[in-house]
Amino acid sequence: MYAADTIGAAFLKQVEATPQAILFEVGGGTGIGTGIGRLTYSDFKARIELTRLAFAEHGVAAGQVVGLANTNQIDAFAAIFALWALGVSPLVLDFRSPPSDIMERATRARAAYIFSDFRKLAQHDGILEFPRVVVATDTSDGLVFPAVPGGTADFIMSSGTTGVPALHPVSHAELLSALDRMALGGERGHWGNAVSCLNLSFPGTRYIWYRNAISGRKIITVPVFFSYAELDAALMHENAEEVTLPPVLIRGLVQHIKDQGLVGDGPRYDRLVKMQSIGGPLLSPALTEAKSILSDTLCVTYSSTQTGIISRLEGNEVDSHSNSVGMPLPHHHIRIVDDQGQSLPTNEVGHIETQVNENTARPGDRGYLDDDGYLYVVGRVQEYLCRNGVSFNAPDLENQIQMVTGAALCCVISSPGAAGDEDQIIAVIEAAPSQLSDFKTRLRAHLSPLTRPDKIVLMQALPKTSGLKVARAHLHQLIVNAPEICHVL
Repeated sequence: MYAADTIGAAFLKQVEATPQAILFEVGGGTGIGTGIGRLTYSDFKARIELTRLAFAEHGVAAGQVVGLANTNQIDAFAAIFALWALGVSPLVLDFRSPPSDIMERATRARAAYIFSDFRKLAQHDGILEFPRVVVATDTSDGLVFPAVPGGTADFIMSSGTTGVPALHPVSHAELLSALDRMALGGERGHWGNAVSCLNLSFPGTRYIWYRNAISGRKIITVPVFFSYAELDAALMHENAEEVTLPPVLIRGLVQHIKDQGLVGDGPRYDRLVKMQSIGGPLLSPALTEAKSILSDTLCVTYSSTQTGIISRLEGNEVDSHSNSVGMPLPHHHIRIVDDQGQSLPTNEVGHIETQVNENTARPGDRGYLDDDGYLYVVGRVQEYLCRNGVSFNAPDLENQIQMVTGAALCCVISSPGAAGDEDQIIAVIEAAPSQLSDFKTRLRAHLSPLTRPDKIVLMQALPKTSGLKVARAHLHQLIVNAPEICHVL
């Protein structure tokens, strides 16, 4: 019935062992926007079978790559398994990306089809409407997963915050090995029933869903369009045990709890065995505040697309080294190197280089190691700017602008100056355009002329990657295509 070397095979084993156990469950609040209340393992197997038949009717066949850009994440997850059953490689795409970006990534992966349930996308040439299937509760014995351990099971895509996202094909064998490290090797620390609100186009989300689907654990879903009240309700769910969130959501959740007057004597989510911050570093004082208000299990995980998890900061270390991303994992050898690749001494900033199983990679960040071996990340290589002969770090300037203006989010980007030898600094601030005059006055009064932006742009919402980081490369393109929205400071 199944081969032991695929995720699909492992899932079928779990279905046989616990057919009536709950796989997907409502997170609480006003609903999850997925059209279901809960799905058992048996229910989800039936959903996969029907999706497989629907894809086959569209002409999807073995050996192809098929793109998925869905808003309904449970449908997307069922589609991944359905495509595996057809011998097809799924490419999970972010439905929030511009159609041109989706088409470009699908072209690079040589996708034969792209499907989406997002009407705006499905109206675009080259993108088909996602097959509509009716949820069934009875399963059949027709679901088989081909034994293709070396075939492409997934495409891991980098965040695309500073450039074109890189695509890396991952085999079924590699995927199973990674899940074993997560579940058995302790790379992800404690884990259990997972609250999930991030898009499946974010690789970390898929890995958590894969892991739980083959391990008999629940996935407590929150819609990709959610409020902080819905996320809070899901985290208060009686079965919630872990959650992984980017820093922007952790900070927003803290602010929501404070605004609602929900701060108590202890952490609000005291049942969680793990709350994980992943993405850009969450640093003190935001980190220590989040630990006290949200969960004392809060940890910071630093990772990269090329090498996976690099380091973790957890437990008492969160209080003692709150500006660090923790100690590198035992199998990671970390070096800090200069532009020529020469090792730098402790406490000196350079390029972070990591070696795992004789594979060496640079995540693209600058940082340093202290005398005790803790790793510190000070910014992306591409986020170092030069203007008026002064070099500075974009995130530092972003933090200053947010403090001065009170804005929730800011992204500083650069473009070549008129002379061609100096960067022109543009601050894109998430705020109402009506605040332009007030923001100009504040920035002129409080920022040094050496680092003050040349221009500012106010946008109602900044574009995000699937991991909810600001999509810097896409934002830069928006500014290039519409220079009239920039206002000289």
